[in-house]
Amino acid sequence: MENKYDIIVVGGGHAGVEAALACARLNKKTALINLYENKIAAMPCNPSVGGPAKGIVVREIDALGGEMAKAADATALQTKLLNSSRGPGVWAIRVQSDKDEYSKYMLKIIKNQENLDLISEVVIDLKIEDNTVKGVYLTNRKLIEAEVVILTTGTYLKSEILKGEDKYSSGPNDEITTNGISETLKAHDIELFRFKTGTPARVYKNSVDVSKAQKEPGTSKELAFSFSTKNFTKIEDQELCYLIHSTKETKKIIEDNLHRSAMYSGAIESIGPRYCPSFEDKIVRFSTKETHQIFIEPESKLGDAWYIQGFSTSMPIDVQLLMIRSLPGFEKAEVKSWAYAIEYDCINPMQLKPSLELKNISNLFTAGQINGTSGYEEAAGQGLMAGINAVRKINKSDPLILRRDQAYIGVMIDDLINKGVWEPYRLLTSRAEHRLLLRNDNAENRLKKIGHDIGLINDDEYNNFLIFEKQIKAAIDDLTATRFTPKSDLSIRLGELNQANINHGYSGLELVKIPTVNVKELVPYFDSLKKLSELQLQSLVIETRFEGYINTEKKVVERLIKLEKKQIPDDVKYELVENLATEARQKLIKVKPINIGQASRITGVNPSDIQMLLFYLKNNYSN
Repeated sequence: MENKYDIIVVGGGHAGVEAALACARLNKKTALINLYENKIAAMPCNPSVGGPAKGIVVREIDALGGEMAKAADATALQTKLLNSSRGPGVWAIRVQSDKDEYSKYMLKIIKNQENLDLISEVVIDLKIEDNTVKGVYLTNRKLIEAEVVILTTGTYLKSEILKGEDKYSSGPNDEITTNGISETLKAHDIELFRFKTGTPARVYKNSVDVSKAQKEPGTSKELAFSFSTKNFTKIEDQELCYLIHSTKETKKIIEDNLHRSAMYSGAIESIGPRYCPSFEDKIVRFSTKETHQIFIEPESKLGDAWYIQGFSTSMPIDVQLLMIRSLPGFEKAEVKSWAYAIEYDCINPMQLKPSLELKNISNLFTAGQINGTSGYEEAAGQGLMAGINAVRKINKSDPLILRRDQAYIGVMIDDLINKGVWEPYRLLTSRAEHRLLLRNDNAENRLKKIGHDIGLINDDEYNNFLIFEKQIKAAIDDLTATRFTPKSDLSIRLGELNQANINHGYSGLELVKIPTVNVKELVPYFDSLKKLSELQLQSLVIETRFEGYINTEKKVVERLIKLEKKQIPDDVKYELVENLATEARQKLIKVKPINIGQASRITGVNPSDIQMLLFYLKNNYSN
């Protein structure tokens, strides 16, 4: 441990790991300070990575040069492609992770990374002078200085654990919490919220009868998050998950003891995640529903416990045991660790610049749950962007700001800084208005060049991507140039399979455009198709079948980009803009948008307000 670094990252969770690696890989002397060395990128809740929208974020992190995708692929117990029966805009990979191996993988990467020191310590406070962060204080007020500090403190800020009537100061799993950072932020006029999350109990595997559950296997498809992954886990080597349903008895136990839940007794005053509610919240909100889905998932290959997904609670321990033993196959279950709820401090993210730097405190960046989000993937995406922009701030370069049509990461950050949060934010496909452009299959096309240009994607990997693109183009050229008559072997086979009725000549590409045709039927006829991976084939089919929709969407984006190019000067005085609605004026003053595009997305700012602002800028900032 040294006394001065270019960048200090506080917290070694998913946001902190990506931030620290990005900073170090971009040649900044970086310190990652975490409470425990053996809890790097831990998974205190669901041991999985990916899912709708989230899985695409993991692919985006990989395309920009982050590490989460590689770690998830290397430590996956099971892989699935979700929503495959629906449109490609919502397809997403999800893996069941070995949480122990995932953390070990990330620890090894951190320890072997040049320019990066891992420090096991408690950050008790920040050093801030003249509204600029100067470093952090460790226990015993030891100071480590830095030009930039990135806070990725997760749920550890002034956190409290709740189990029924019990409430006590603690981080997750009875770990250390810290109060000093919260007090310092408030002293510098940073608005803080109290949010809540929770986790279910873990139950010993040998005490559960899974024969009463429905098996949930993975996929045999060769799927991976990372562009670099070449080894895929065979279906027979993947771990099983299971599906059960709660019972009427489960519901009655909760209804009879609702007054003892920390959430409903008044002990919890903070706001929890709407899209991942506690089980008692499900019972109250969906009172006419007798049963609910519950997934039984392994936490690690060698571990001895099941994770009961969808069964988080803040009930006292005696009630938890009744709830668990009311589930099918859990009649004799023995609990390894009990469920709990946790309250913690987070900031109002509308106080952030698009770079994730605080507006009121220079050189202080934040990422992850401190910004009001939930989920490992959301945290990692923010951490990567905070790390990149921290380096660019030191280098006096413009920040990297991803547009809403470029990445789900861009959608998330734009939502946070312009709309704020009133509950833990979770990425959903419905939040992205351009989701046909933000697909699982095209993350590289959208972001790989950016990752290469900023220095996080090396030349070899980028050249491999260029080959990847050329192979798809060559296949499209072959498909376009080759025609099939109604009497061709392929036409006859497609008819026998009821995939297409070929009654005149078709090019190969025209056949691909037919929705019922499986592109794999064409593979034997084209050497160029034989060279394509599952991902390349998927991308070829989507780009071909949705070409019209995609081109229409791109035209919409082109118009929106023009608004992004209309910059708003830092010294604009919104109180002088005539005919602005009062709410719009207040929001613009608070958010301080950097361009008209951002201003137009602020909740409470209407098209008429934008017109007044444009008129004012034209008359007063015409140069």
